[in-house]
Amino acid sequence: MRPSSSRLSDLPGTISSVRWGVILASCAKTVVRSMSTVAVSADATMVPMGGGEGASGGAGSHSTEGGAVGGVSRTGPVSAESSRLDGSFLPLLTRSMSLRSIDKTALQHRPGTTLDLNFRGKFFAVSFISRHGESNGMPDTITSDFITENFPTLSEMTYLNNASTGIPPSRTVEAMKGYLDGRLRVEGKFEDTLRALELLREELALLLGGRRENYALTTSTSDGLNMAAHGIDYPEGSNIVICDLEFPANYIPWQNASRWYDVELRVVRSENGAATPEQFMDMIDENTRVVAVSLVQFASGYRTDVKQLARAVHDVGGILVVDIIQAAGWADFNLAQLDVDFAAAQAAKWMIGPIGAGFIYVSDRTLEVMKPRFTSWWGVENVMEFGYAERKLLKDARKFHVGSLALVAHVGLLESVRLLLEIPNRTRERTAMAVADYLRKRLSEMDIEYYDFGPKYNSAIVSCVPPDMDTLLNTLAEHNIYCSVRNGRLRVSPHFYNTTEDIDRLVAALE
Repeated sequence: MRPSSSRLSDLPGTISSVRWGVILASCAKTVVRSMSTVAVSADATMVPMGGGEGASGGAGSHSTEGGAVGGVSRTGPVSAESSRLDGSFLPLLTRSMSLRSIDKTALQHRPGTTLDLNFRGKFFAVSFISRHGESNGMPDTITSDFITENFPTLSEMTYLNNASTGIPPSRTVEAMKGYLDGRLRVEGKFEDTLRALELLREELALLLGGRRENYALTTSTSDGLNMAAHGIDYPEGSNIVICDLEFPANYIPWQNASRWYDVELRVVRSENGAATPEQFMDMIDENTRVVAVSLVQFASGYRTDVKQLARAVHDVGGILVVDIIQAAGWADFNLAQLDVDFAAAQAAKWMIGPIGAGFIYVSDRTLEVMKPRFTSWWGVENVMEFGYAERKLLKDARKFHVGSLALVAHVGLLESVRLLLEIPNRTRERTAMAVADYLRKRLSEMDIEYYDFGPKYNSAIVSCVPPDMDTLLNTLAEHNIYCSVRNGRLRVSPHFYNTTEDIDRLVAALE
């Protein structure tokens, strides 16, 4: 049932993604908080916005071993030894959830969390408090039921093309439809959408490392990398180092910056699909201002040792900029622990989100030295004040916000990130890599050439050279098998929702 537009907390249906929230309580009487449950006695119900219990996402904690992990904890006590996630009180919009079910439904999606309830006049402000640390019993396997429920179209095809575009989960599509339906019906408030964007930044930090303040939202990877290329000061004699494996999004901005600021551009020449940290180090000197590289190369699948490269870049006072679009969503990494200065990605590949939503990560150190060349009313303090005034840039990564975002796309990304957080990073990586390694094994048995960089440098992208590519592509199309061709090689890119059976179908077409 569509809620009455007269309610103060009405929102477009998509913002059902939000898990922090404001709960309308017309006659709140008692709040009981304990170590293992939160009970609210009140004559009140949740504001019935779209989403459903199936849309409730998970959040997680940062692994102390180098990855941000997330998941669903079905059992276990709630910890009081926790640090508050900075608490913008956001709408909790989960249909069919009553206040009395918070302990059963909300907490199971926040492993290692407690609920903090604060009465705000007519509202209960509910914020989740998260502890970074152990996995709290999160699932180490991904069930077929989970895949069927969230990715129903996979039963109709063999989809191995996630390095091109991922398959958005059905809940993401429904969230975007709900948002547009809310626009059609003129429901909700813009401020509520802004709060949802703040939650997205928080969720990205849970997924990829760092803090909410390190994240800003963009439209694409190119958008973010241009912010980096033009936000850096280039002293006379500076140089920029890139490699020849990069997708155009991560070399065209640097070519342009080289011309614009009269900076030398140095290009590492790859060998057999790899550009190693040692090759970069041969190009780096005391005048190197920026090194730009992909965490995973789009065509060959080579996985860069970014941690090693970061040490070399920082030793000369340079800035490490990383394109993470081919890693974010499947790989287990933490940007803060990798010591990355600036990272950019968009949502439509391994993040299983919509086109038009992207983000950047800017480290604390880099926030102090990098200045936006362009900004807008989205990048200054007091965004909802429209009169003329001397406006100060925000101090966090939002100072890079340039103009209005594609809100419907970011609402979809929020739902996709929530789904990713239901599965630990390590589980998503292990699953995708197991399928990719199975393909490498089968290719070896068939004596088909493929890139094999070894366990440390392989990724979920497999690049091979099958005989008679044209015939193969026709066969793949006939059997509804999706892959790509990049640089004259077949590129296969399984995600966490793929299985070895998908590879068997591909191999049958190769034979």
